Amino acid sequence: MRPNAWVGLVAIVFGTIYGFQAMSLPKAPIGNPMSPIYFPLGLGVLMVLFGAISFAVEARKGLNSDDKSKRPQFHIKNMKLIFIVIALCLLYTAMFDRLGFVISTIIFLMAMLFFINGLNKTVQNAIITLCFSFGMWYIFVRIFQISLPSSPLGIF
Repeated sequence: MRPNAWVGLVAIVFGTIYGFQAMSLPKAPIGNPMSPIYFPLGLGVLMVLFGAISFAVEARKGLNSDDKSKRPQFHIKNMKLIFIVIALCLLYTAMFDRLGFVISTIIFLMAMLFFINGLNKTVQNAIITLCFSFGMWYIFVRIFQISLPSSPLGIF
């Protein structure tokens, strides 16, 4: 079966499970009792919808592809990058509560962009990292008034 067809099937299964789990979230004690459920349920529905579209597109092309030249090849370089991304995500989750949102996000994004873009784009990586980290902090803390873990210094 084509890889994109597999991705579609996995998205359908994961979205269905996610949607059913969203229905078991606790209801809001005040206001609309279903309001905490709408967003996660919508994500589950979209996962199922996009998975079905992906699977249907691949089914129209024919699910079995005998052309081995078009199949994705996994090289050691790609596998190394996948494991680095997984390790950085685990490190980010470990740092998040200890260092706070801003500092841990800066470290995480700089490391990710370093491995993806390399050293030759350090200034660009730094600008993207700082704008994203402080921008997201500002949006969540100042506009949405959602508290994020702060740094040990208490600044952000």
